Amino acid sequence: MFCIAMTGSFPKAPAISIFASAVFAASTLLSAPCALAQSPPTNLLIQTKKLTPELVVAVAKWGQEKSIPAKAGTDIIQLISQQCGTANARRYYLPLFLSANASNPEIKSGKLVLTKEATLVLPACLYANEKLALVPVSETGVDWTKPTPVPSSTLQDVLRTYQESTKSKPQSTKSKPSALNKWIPILGSSSSLIFDPAEHSNSSTWAAQTIDYDFLIKGKPTTKAAPNTGPILVARADSDHLSNISINDQYQKVLKDALKYDVSSVEPRLVQGSAGLEKMLRAQDVLDFNDIKSFKNIPTGASLVTSDFAPGAYPITLKEGADVKVAAREIFTSAPRATAAIGQLNNISTYFAEPLGGDDKECKPGPSDTWPVNLNELQTVLRLRKAIGAMPTTGLLLVLDTGFPRGQIDTAPFAKMFFYPSPQDDDPAREPYLWSVTRPPEYFNDNSENASHGVGVLALALGGLGVLKQNMLASNVETQGKFVLDLMAYQRLPGNKLGVAPEAVTRSLSGTGWGRADILTVNLSLKFELENLEEAPDFNGYLALQNQVLFVLAAGNDGEDAADVVPARWGGVANKNVITVGAIGADNKLWKKSNKSSAFVDIAAPGCAVPTTYWNPSTKKFDEVVLSGTSFAAPLVSFASNLLREYGTGARRKARILASGRYFPDLQTVTRSSRALDIPTALATPFDVVRTSAGKLRFGRVKWLPGKTLCGIPFTQGTFAQVHRMSDQPNKVSVVKMQGAQALGALDLKTCDLANGQLDAIPFEEAQLGDNGFSYAQAEPIDIRSVESITFCESCELRPQ
Repeated sequence: MFCIAMTGSFPKAPAISIFASAVFAASTLLSAPCALAQSPPTNLLIQTKKLTPELVVAVAKWGQEKSIPAKAGTDIIQLISQQCGTANARRYYLPLFLSANASNPEIKSGKLVLTKEATLVLPACLYANEKLALVPVSETGVDWTKPTPVPSSTLQDVLRTYQESTKSKPQSTKSKPSALNKWIPILGSSSSLIFDPAEHSNSSTWAAQTIDYDFLIKGKPTTKAAPNTGPILVARADSDHLSNISINDQYQKVLKDALKYDVSSVEPRLVQGSAGLEKMLRAQDVLDFNDIKSFKNIPTGASLVTSDFAPGAYPITLKEGADVKVAAREIFTSAPRATAAIGQLNNISTYFAEPLGGDDKECKPGPSDTWPVNLNELQTVLRLRKAIGAMPTTGLLLVLDTGFPRGQIDTAPFAKMFFYPSPQDDDPAREPYLWSVTRPPEYFNDNSENASHGVGVLALALGGLGVLKQNMLASNVETQGKFVLDLMAYQRLPGNKLGVAPEAVTRSLSGTGWGRADILTVNLSLKFELENLEEAPDFNGYLALQNQVLFVLAAGNDGEDAADVVPARWGGVANKNVITVGAIGADNKLWKKSNKSSAFVDIAAPGCAVPTTYWNPSTKKFDEVVLSGTSFAAPLVSFASNLLREYGTGARRKARILASGRYFPDLQTVTRSSRALDIPTALATPFDVVRTSAGKLRFGRVKWLPGKTLCGIPFTQGTFAQVHRMSDQPNKVSVVKMQGAQALGALDLKTCDLANGQLDAIPFEEAQLGDNGFSYAQAEPIDIRSVESITFCESCELRPQ
């Protein structure tokens, strides 16, 4: 336990500490001895919004350094990017690396690419990649003082719009198609990326950060064309980026200063000299990645695409024998006080599969055509949406798990078209369509226990075996060539075991490990081992910042109250863009080992005796298997979320998933919504959906009844998301009422009595597909007492009227 006496107060957000037993926050006085000395930890988690010289030096002082074998041809700038991230390759860490390797004759002589094999020393660092940002142009030049971060989802929308506009432009037969890597948002355009320079009128332009336009135009490298990768990879970090004579001269100055000092005695002021180099590199990015001929012609009020340090939570491993209390205090004081928090990393455990059998014999699979997804209903929804020109468009689902076997992409039942490729294309050991946080990369551990857990989760995140075998998504969903980002987030432990890699979790939850991908949903199953809830990590600030993301958490397999389980308790009423999922069997009852909570477990999904797949290393095939666990309930919710891209926020997708679920009496006290996941209904957003008493789905449109009320509320379109008859109480209904702005995803889940004549003759026109295409049948009256539920459309404007 990390015990610290504190005075003052914590900021509500975004002070965080994952696996934390204490948080050091701004305005906090650290004092008093405690149990820390009895069981010193080995890791710290550092939250910061800025990478300062003081912080970089403090991390290098207290963190564990490592030695790395480097082959001939190794680009040292690229190596730092791979091991410590692009932010470190371009900032204050570079002098530390050069100082630590002063004995290497090639580095000492100024070479950026090694000609001989060598063992290089890597001082401890925060693995920090840069994120996209915008800088304004004023009358005096480009102002680098306050770059404005660009949300990933917003950027992707702009890129898509730009791509569509370039497709319509006539192209010369000799010219290449318009590239995405040349663009410049201008104030007053339709782009939502642009901000008003007046908002920054109080910020002065530092002379040291004002760009000399003439130098940049003359100094632009001509030996190698700018990479056609677009702004997504704006933070380029390799030796070619230093090929400009003036930039290389600045690098040589940094090298000369670094060689004067032993790395163990470097002070923050000695690494500040790299600020000039960073300024030049970022300015070069502007030239390479913006559609400009001359800086002189950039209008005042324009915003240029550049890059900046990505705020986040960064773990480090302390040196053996380090006094963690002293280290934490020193690192905390070295970071910007208003944004810093330091926490101790404790253990995390995993929620792996429970094989069918043992004391779980009552858990039996349902029929293959309906369990875990009703294939006929899903097919009907997809065909209807395709017929009206409103096919679901996918986002990108980050699956944080045990990875995927190398070389098996495009092996049945998995198709390559669904995998989002990793941008680490400079790594010869890279698997193009798989992701890893380790260097060298590790994507799968064949010989480890539970190695195929992530394979089983991945199959369900793609809809399950039935959806995959029928290739249902290929022709009915706009995937844009990507659906899943599969991340190996586990590490080897003694005894042939697997454990969660903290670095992968912290990067994913804070949004710093996504490779600037357009993430819509994050799926993960894990548990933080805490001695008491007062030690629970506060990740709310970062979760809220990623408001376009729906974080899907497994409730856990402890059979406990999820109110006492972290991060399961982040769902429910705690966060609007976090959904915690319990597991049910084919009997629609909660699996006895699933965690539960009427406040924090939002919904249940099939997770008891679920058919999925695993990798058989002996046969080199994916074999079918039946497993139980909340780990397998969560990805089904993630699958639904990823097909609801029409909703721009995680809160809205969460609300739709909850509001479209099926009410079951046994879930009333163990989940917040009293409902189980209903994927076909959730995806039928352009239609009103009637589920009959026999359980059959009918899609169409309801005619609202003027003057009718329900639960004392006017029965008007947009007020209610669902009315569900309670099977255990025939004269009552469970109502989902929309609250406030729909963008906020607020729901009011309530029950009420049905009055005589209330909703007894609702006109309903069923949608149908025939030889003449899409049409509506003649209206018929629907009585709420004769159906199971009515779920109302939320994208009514998409359907034909």
